[in-house]
Amino acid sequence: MTNSDETFKSAQKSHRKLILHFDQHNTIQVACTLPGRNITVEEGVNHFLTTAVWGKEQANGWIWLSERPEKNRPANEPHAITYFKYLEKKLVGTPNDRAELKKKTCRFVYEEPGCIYREFFDLYLKSLTYTRINSEDQMDTPNYYNSNGFKLPPNTIPAGDPSNKALYHLILPEFFDMIRKLQKEKRDFAIVLRTMGIDSQNFLDTVRPVFEGKHLDFLDIEPMKINTSIGQIQRFDDNKIVLTMDNQVFDTEEKIYEKLSSLQGINAIRDDFAFWQKNKYECYAAKPLWINLNDTNSHHIIFDDNIRLDSVDDCIVNIRLFNSIHNAKYLNVNFNSYKYFKATSILQPDLVELLNPNLKIDSKNNHYLNMIKNAEKSYEALLKENRKILYDTRDICECNKIPIDIKLSDSLNRKIKRSQSELDKKTQSSVCGVI
Repeated sequence: MTNSDETFKSAQKSHRKLILHFDQHNTIQVACTLPGRNITVEEGVNHFLTTAVWGKEQANGWIWLSERPEKNRPANEPHAITYFKYLEKKLVGTPNDRAELKKKTCRFVYEEPGCIYREFFDLYLKSLTYTRINSEDQMDTPNYYNSNGFKLPPNTIPAGDPSNKALYHLILPEFFDMIRKLQKEKRDFAIVLRTMGIDSQNFLDTVRPVFEGKHLDFLDIEPMKINTSIGQIQRFDDNKIVLTMDNQVFDTEEKIYEKLSSLQGINAIRDDFAFWQKNKYECYAAKPLWINLNDTNSHHIIFDDNIRLDSVDDCIVNIRLFNSIHNAKYLNVNFNSYKYFKATSILQPDLVELLNPNLKIDSKNNHYLNMIKNAEKSYEALLKENRKILYDTRDICECNKIPIDIKLSDSLNRKIKRSQSELDKKTQSSVCGVI
């Protein structure tokens, strides 16, 4: 056995396998190249800004509370909402109205009242600019066609304005840098794209040439298997969940958890948007994330920009927790208990930091990786003190429509809060350095 083999086995023994679930839009990319739903990088940055600036509606109209983009609601402003939520409430009465909403959000900084955030728009575009190409005669190398029909280097798209000759990153470089760093640490991990839409094939086509060594920024990234079998999650009114993947049907949640835990390489799963919509966008009908605190071998983490703990219809993750006390089933966790998993398993990336041009991909820090490391520390505390977690099952019915609540010991609660506080401080210090 070589030294490298011994190092790899040692690393495997000291860490649980990471199954990293990623949303796509506003989590690892801001643009969309799907035919008929095309959103340019400029439009994507505009849209993102509407979700990161806060204000409130008063009798005399809308007033701003945010001087700069921020992930969380401003302190001491419990009634603050994002400008996106304000526009959505104002403009959308039927699904057809969302076209007008998109039109407004995609032009945010070009007109009042969004023009006051133009400096941040310019800043974020700068951070997304692909700088390897200096002249049009270099456009043929490497020889790769993006799904939008342009002959471009991997993971790049042209500007929406024909007069702008810039190329932009499609998937954020920080995502690939996270993978590269995990590879260098010899970690055992798998990537699972989790989207409600039809983005999966586009994502797989975009990342493939990067892992074939065709991206000049990531020539040292190791090849990863691309699983072309896109999974499909179906949810039913009796709370049954089925996963179809790799020509197999997994019809129990135990089988689904085992399948997801066994994945390797890059994978994609389409979640059940129709069921989520039918159930008024409540978290209990959203993207399921299965957590088994008795499993010391795997750690499932989901990254999604739509993870907020303000209300059940503002969080896109459905935590399904294995409860060995109650018939060894996966059960819904009460939304009031989601806070216990905010630092361990359901992570909201901060695009304000990810679009910081001062965040260099060759630096020691990586936003996604920092969140993973912090989550592992918090998860370790959960696993060690699993016996101190109390499951309130008094209200559970057989159909599992009434979720369980959980309680943590005081010491475990303090550990998780302290871990989350440390991550928030890191994020704040990074964001403060943007301007």
